[in-house]
Amino acid sequence: MKLRKIKILIANDHAGFSLKKTLIQKHSNIIWEDLGAYDTRKSNYPVYAKNLCLAVKKKKNKGILICGTGQGMAMAANRIHGIRAAVAYDIAAA
Repeated sequence: MKLRKIKILIANDHAGFSLKKTLIQKHSNIIWEDLGAYDTRKSNYPVYAKNLCLAVKKKKNKGILICGTGQGMAMAANRIHGIRAAVAYDIAAA
């Protein structure tokens, strides 16, 4: 029986770029859909959060938002009807 790879949507602000790249590299068994930001220049994080949340709703996939504190992305995501986002600093909090 062949195992199906899980797909996860991922987006970040400029401060979360390095962590996103690390996650993608360390977990090559996951199919990642990268929705930005694509570098460490200052970014409009609410746009990336909104794009990820709308894609999560449409595609019924899981999503990860990464930012410097977690608060900005969580607040932006929670503005989208039907989305619930929380800040998780470690595995226990998640």
